[in-house]
Amino acid sequence: MNRTCVATAAALVALAGGGWAAPAHGAPPSTTTLTLSSPTSAYGQTVTASAQVALPGGTPDGDVLFIVDGTPIKANLRGDGTASITLPRAVVGTHSVVARFVQFPDQQQGSDSAPATWVVAQARTFVQVRVTGRGAHTPTAVVIGAVGDFGTRPTGAVSVSVRHLGTGKVTRRQRTLDQAGAATARLGILRTGRYRLRVTYAGDAQHLLARYTEKFTVRQR
Repeated sequence: MNRTCVATAAALVALAGGGWAAPAHGAPPSTTTLTLSSPTSAYGQTVTASAQVALPGGTPDGDVLFIVDGTPIKANLRGDGTASITLPRAVVGTHSVVARFVQFPDQQQGSDSAPATWVVAQARTFVQVRVTGRGAHTPTAVVIGAVGDFGTRPTGAVSVSVRHLGTGKVTRRQRTLDQAGAATARLGILRTGRYRLRVTYAGDAQHLLARYTEKFTVRQR
């Protein structure tokens, strides 16, 4: 097989998605190196993927595709042979990232980086609580807001428990966070005295469980 046939066959393999073939005679191979700003992150945390392309005897010219779990994201190659993107938000779990250099005009000089493993863990959850009413003739309510460590919105169940420190009577409510990560538990009219409030967010696939405790007083008004 002559050189022209070898080059043509290699190009067809690459274009068909079979990976980068060996470069034709005389075409220097490129190398692509991938690094992640953080190979382990929490849900919603910003992670940057950076690629460095080297082409011995020449300057690389083309694009870089960052392939996350099989989905490509195009990035322009800078004059110094680097490219970078902010990875899209990914759910909790293990993900694969590859950087692929596509050389112009000769795609045979392209190359793939070694795969990088990106592990996404559940985000911490912060629960904010505001108690309203707190009067012997004014209904008491517990207003709840939940937010993930990096601005994400938790979903799922929130339980509210209010215990009168004098009588020991406990009032419980179960609520579900809305799309804004908020919920309100209405307790009605409570007798006067000191109370211990416990709010528990059960967590979801992307967010960790969280608890909140405080004491408040219902006064005669």
